[in-house]
Amino acid sequence: MIALQVPDENEGSVVYLKRGIFQRFDPKMPPVPVVVDVSRSGREYPEEFRSMVPFTVLHDNVSMYVDQLWGAAPDLGATMLYACFPSFWIDANRNELDIDPELIEGEWPVPLQPTVSKRGLGLLKSKSRYGEPVHERKLTVDEVMARIENYHRPYYEELGQNLARLRSACGFVYQLSCHCMSAVGAPTHPDPGEARPDFCLGNINGKTSTAEFIEFVKASIESLGYSCRINFPYSGGELNARFGDTTGKTESIMVEINKKLFMDVTTFGRKPEFARVQSDVTKVLRAVVERARERMPKP
Repeated sequence: MIALQVPDENEGSVVYLKRGIFQRFDPKMPPVPVVVDVSRSGREYPEEFRSMVPFTVLHDNVSMYVDQLWGAAPDLGATMLYACFPSFWIDANRNELDIDPELIEGEWPVPLQPTVSKRGLGLLKSKSRYGEPVHERKLTVDEVMARIENYHRPYYEELGQNLARLRSACGFVYQLSCHCMSAVGAPTHPDPGEARPDFCLGNINGKTSTAEFIEFVKASIESLGYSCRINFPYSGGELNARFGDTTGKTESIMVEINKKLFMDVTTFGRKPEFARVQSDVTKVLRAVVERARERMPKP
């Protein structure tokens, strides 16, 4: 892993990275047990990546600008982990056994557990959000295992180590798994054709955080004038299921922000409203950080 000093507006911060895999932005002030993980905003497509659909269709699946929306994390004392690779290469928010066996050439060495992959949206996406097939051919077992070992597992290892370190030091940790969502549900999603709220929070239907924490975040969002729902249309993914619990020791929630608030989905450009939304997201994060500081052991 490489440590780089970041210049200009991020002066004083250090980025730890594995090239093409992840970047970790450490706190620039006394740290708090808050980790922001951004797993689906990566845009470093490996040279071997191939698809039958236009790049614009693939890029529509990227959680664009989420790393920027939550970029104040280090300034507030939180840690931010960012996956560099795109979710169409391998989805960091899926279980490594959630694979459609029809995508694999050969026999997987252990029984697969396809769940979301039945809709084409598993570890290896077989469809775009609008249902178009995306792969030119089946992938070999060796190709898929290489993606798991070189991309998926290193991200989980890094995230897990940082959550464990902060939990050990403070007795608890908050994990915000951050994404963005389309304004209207796509055909392959749980709410096809339905208009979506400004924010959606998820804790796997009460399994990965306390009700108090997710309701606190919801109230923080709504106090700024936004609409917010819990556990629909999304309830969270593998990143929450892997680490979160209801004991209060690792509070893990998903945060989805509606793209219509800050970006033009046709050009992928930022809207003029981006700065306001970014400022409001920072206010929500500051509220979480302040809650964490209040819970931290006193010297």
